[in-house]
Amino acid sequence: MPHLTLHYTANLVDFDADAALDTLNRALAGSGHFDELAIKSRALPLAHYRVGNADEGRAFVHVQLKILPGRNEAVRHALSAIVLDALRRAMPAHHPSVQLCVEVDELYAPAYAKAVLDANLP
Repeated sequence: MPHLTLHYTANLVDFDADAALDTLNRALAGSGHFDELAIKSRALPLAHYRVGNADEGRAFVHVQLKILPGRNEAVRHALSAIVLDALRRAMPAHHPSVQLCVEVDELYAPAYAKAVLDANLP
């Protein structure tokens, strides 16, 4: 835990999603709230999107961070700020008008299941 999903508009042609995930994962690991090995992230480009009513020149990146319950509002707010700061650092220098958004959601723990399959473990 956690699960991080990054959605970004396809017009961000200089956006390096792999580098962004690396930056985001490092920021989450550095927060002290998660075991580095437990962080799972993925990036999905959006071919079909709208930002307001403009046909072009606008973009967005949205990060959804899903965590197990139990962290108070201050911790969730801090995590949102950490992710937003990392996302800013991951953005290319030249980009269209872009909105960066982060939301932190809690998973429903009773319905969450996880198994680790590792051939290196006894």
